[in-house]
Formats: sequence, structure tokens, C-alpha cells
Amino acid sequence: MNKRLRKKKRLGEFTECGCQLVISLNRKDRVDEFLDSFIEEAIEANNCFCGGSGKDDKLDVIVELGRMVDNPDGKLGRVTAWLDQRMDVAGYKTGNMFDL
Repeated sequence: MNKRLRKKKRLGEFTECGCQLVISLNRKDRVDEFLDSFIEEAIEANNCFCGGSGKDDKLDVIVELGRMVDNPDGKLGRVTAWLDQRMDVAGYKTGNMFDL
């Protein structure tokens, strides 16, 4: 398959990668503040996108990490490093990377 078709069908080097991220927070009353910081400092700062939902102190999101040539492992590493630095994060789980 030629490059133009691979790009159109998002195959090979044009595959879009994503990962599930489940975040547990220490406090229920500061979820909005955490979410604003998470989107701005961890997601948008790494040129990623996310979508998902949350309830009380848990957030369940799918993080779009970009194409294979954009180093999705590095982006995920920077997002999880940001979570490690936060005092309001009780823990998190990352799922396996998959094709979006």
C-alpha cells in the first residue's frame, strides 16, 4: 500500500495511538481544579487530547497520544510524570496502548 493510502486509512506510521487512564484523587471537593490543571498542564502541554468521565474522586479518560512517529510512549511518560508530582492524586492506572 502506498504512503497516501496509509495516511488516508491511518495505517502504519499514521496509526493514532491512545491509552486508558484511570485516576483516583484524594479529595472530592477539588476535582474541577484538578481537571483544569490536568488538561492544561499534562494533556495540552504534550499536544495530546483526552475525553472521558468522572464520578466523585475517580476520573476515567482516554488519552489520544498522536501518531506512532510522534513518540506516544514519551508523551504518556510525561503525562504520568505529571501525575506522580501531584499531591492530590492517590493513584492511577494506565491501560495498554491501542489504535484509536
